[in-house]
Amino acid sequence: MSRFRFWVTTSLLVASLALAGCATGLGAQIEAETRNALPVAWQETARLPDVPTSQDAVLKELLYRVQLGPDLAIAQSRLKEAEAQLMVARAGLLPSLGVSGSQTRAEVDGGKASLEKIGSATLAVPLDLFGANRARAGASKARAQAARLDAQRVASATRTNMAQLYIAYRAAQAQVAVTKANLASAEESLGLAKARQVAGLETGLGVAQATSNRDAIAARLPSFLQAQTAARLGLEALIGDKPGSLAVLLEPMAPIPQLDSRQAIIAPQVWLDTRPDLVAAQRRLRAAGLDARAAQRDRLPNLSLTGLSVETDLGQGVSFPSNSVSGNLALTLFDFGRLRGLAQAAGAQAETEALVYQQSVLQALADLETQASAVRQGERSAQAQAANVASAADQARLARVRYTSGLSGFLEVLTAERAAYEAQSAEVAAKAEAARAQFAFALALGL
Repeated sequence: MSRFRFWVTTSLLVASLALAGCATGLGAQIEAETRNALPVAWQETARLPDVPTSQDAVLKELLYRVQLGPDLAIAQSRLKEAEAQLMVARAGLLPSLGVSGSQTRAEVDGGKASLEKIGSATLAVPLDLFGANRARAGASKARAQAARLDAQRVASATRTNMAQLYIAYRAAQAQVAVTKANLASAEESLGLAKARQVAGLETGLGVAQATSNRDAIAARLPSFLQAQTAARLGLEALIGDKPGSLAVLLEPMAPIPQLDSRQAIIAPQVWLDTRPDLVAAQRRLRAAGLDARAAQRDRLPNLSLTGLSVETDLGQGVSFPSNSVSGNLALTLFDFGRLRGLAQAAGAQAETEALVYQQSVLQALADLETQASAVRQGERSAQAQAANVASAADQARLARVRYTSGLSGFLEVLTAERAAYEAQSAEVAAKAEAARAQFAFALALGL
């Protein structure tokens, strides 16, 4: 080899190794910058209120059933695919053994025939001199870890979706109960108005107002029944069961479930290392960096050892064994930029994964604080609506007493009763919103 060619080859090796090191170091740099950018302590999360936790046997049963649902099955299939790819990548680091055999029969002049049998065994040992195959195996391992974490995240998200649908069902069920109770009260008021009209104590206007109030309440019942049915169908679809399969299980009345996840609050640094989707994004970032390293080192020489053992049997007890060991060194000097393009594409993919990781952490931070604020505001709203219900009920009771005593008109009674109904309906909605925020906050924590 001439001195010029030697220096060119050496320069290519040094440059490729340097580029591979830059591609790998990018992931570590991004991880460090992201960790340093985390807040020292949470803001909204630290001010969460006490939440009375309720045990719901039906919800526990549904959460158990959803473990066998289609979403988790898809995540498990992707995990199996990643594990199989890891097996393939690791196999590339190990020797390979192959055997072959052949038989040749040849006839010559005079009718004589010769039979030749050849058996051979080949042992190939790859020498991963620059670590390209090790980098690929590391990338496959990181992707398998990411797939496993993705499966955990899918399981958490599926449980949260189940809880949200269950909350929607119980909220619609409560709205139906509240509406039916107030519809019965409106029917009673209408009957009272008709009786007083017959006695000459009430005009037709009062009956018309009572009828309008009853019809307005009755008009809201179908939408709540439809919401209840839609939530039940969503639950059945989530667990992969046929429509109507949960009707008996969900029929008994139950309160809207509450979840207290304050005990699961952890420090931001610990949260970054435990929330499954963030750790999965971190693993994918590392895998992209290792892929970039492998792509760069594919441009370097490839060295392997091959051992060959051949046994040739010519028949009549005549055989010739032969053994050989060879070393193979391959270096691509010119390929129209194919390997360079692959290396650049892998480096760009590593940069993309770095940006995705940073964006995922920022979005997760905002999501956690947003859900914590939603939990706090939801509890305040639920408490305020509960106080409003009590006040509206007292006002409705007082209005009816004043009406029967002749101190006020019937319209005042209808207005107070309608306000009581609206307060009860708003309380149900507030409790449902608070419960949804609680489960969403638990998902944001990474539970």
